[in-house]
Amino acid sequence: MSYNFDDVKMNYFFRLFKKDIQTPEPEIQFGRFTDSYKSDEKYESWDKSNEFFENEKYISSYTKFLDFLTVDQSNNVMYEQNQGVVTFTIYQGSKIIVGKADHIRFTAEAKIAIMKKPHLGLMRLLLEENFDLKYSRYSINDEECICLKFDTYVEDGSPHKLYQALKELATVADRKDDVLMQSFNDLESINYNHTRQLSDDEKRVKHDFFTSQSSLVLQELDHGKLNAFLYPGGISYLLLDLLYKIDFLIKPEGNIMETIHDCHDLFFNDNITAVQEKNKQIIKSVRSFEKIEFFDFAKELYEVNSTFGISVPDGHQRLIEIIDAQISDFEWYYQNKYFSYAKAICGYVVGFSLYSYSLPEPSKDLLKLYYRIVYGEFFKLLGFGNNYAQGKSYDKNKVTDHIKIIIEKNIEKYPGLKVNVKLLDFTDECLFCRSFLNLLKTILYPDTK
Repeated sequence: MSYNFDDVKMNYFFRLFKKDIQTPEPEIQFGRFTDSYKSDEKYESWDKSNEFFENEKYISSYTKFLDFLTVDQSNNVMYEQNQGVVTFTIYQGSKIIVGKADHIRFTAEAKIAIMKKPHLGLMRLLLEENFDLKYSRYSINDEECICLKFDTYVEDGSPHKLYQALKELATVADRKDDVLMQSFNDLESINYNHTRQLSDDEKRVKHDFFTSQSSLVLQELDHGKLNAFLYPGGISYLLLDLLYKIDFLIKPEGNIMETIHDCHDLFFNDNITAVQEKNKQIIKSVRSFEKIEFFDFAKELYEVNSTFGISVPDGHQRLIEIIDAQISDFEWYYQNKYFSYAKAICGYVVGFSLYSYSLPEPSKDLLKLYYRIVYGEFFKLLGFGNNYAQGKSYDKNKVTDHIKIIIEKNIEKYPGLKVNVKLLDFTDECLFCRSFLNLLKTILYPDTK
């Protein structure tokens, strides 16, 4: 049973006006910002920027480049041109990047934190991190402020180079400011007035989810029956599922975000081959979550404007490959009644896909719907309606209704978009999660035969 626009039109409009669907939902952002979904006009600006650069019209090239970076109605990029000089401001999370370009040089700088007094450990850390940077570098300005800088002569400042350089500068500065200030007490924050604070209620709900989900994993690791040495893959699924859903659903901006980033890099580090050793280090990081008090947790939650995404743009085929690579492991854990591990395998696929890739909008919307179904109580406490729970599984009508809404939302951009909802299995929670992944594999895009 596949759905396209003609199949769902009448049912869609009928159910759309049901009370639980038409109720306005909270404006809460889930997942990290991505710059993959740009309009045709933005790509025209990109092409113009390259054309101007090739013709040595550098100022015109840079204004078009900044147009390309601008997210509509977001105020993430501001610039002005005056007498052959372009000055600009770019927002990336908690950091502000300021710079200018003329006919000689292009420069950019992000202030990270004020250093009240010299600290040997901090200076050595910044020096070491400079070796990992390709385009930018740490420096200390005359006001004792730690900065991340980039500059280049305009002849070498192609739009491609500028994009990569500014992305490195912006994303590193955004990641490191909170981490450095929490690691070194004598640092003082700077440029935080543009961040938007969440309500205390939202922070409490997210903190409760963070602590409860972490505790469930640690309890399973400490008291579960699975042999962690013989089946390290199951432990990995459990840990990574936890980390990815914390990143997507809570979106912390400080040490927790950095911990997730480090654990992700550790697990996919080919220099460490023993999965047991990787698990051991990640478990240590997860145990550190137990020590995080609400006050420190709440400081990591705020909303921001961003310009550069972290995840890699990719097509729906990538999601299919991830599902195919992992889904066979589900059967053994399910048949042997290790249900938390079977569910974690499905959660890992969803979380890893959202963390690592910018997928087409329908695929991403359906992955988000997976979280909304499986963690319905969390979404309910945040103010969302349409709880999908029904006994030990989920409400078939509500789930299929929401899938139809996602198809309708994307039908204009993807005419002929289809998905086979007949594959959904509502027997129990684990089988539903597996069947949802199988459903994701059936998404038929217009250019797919």
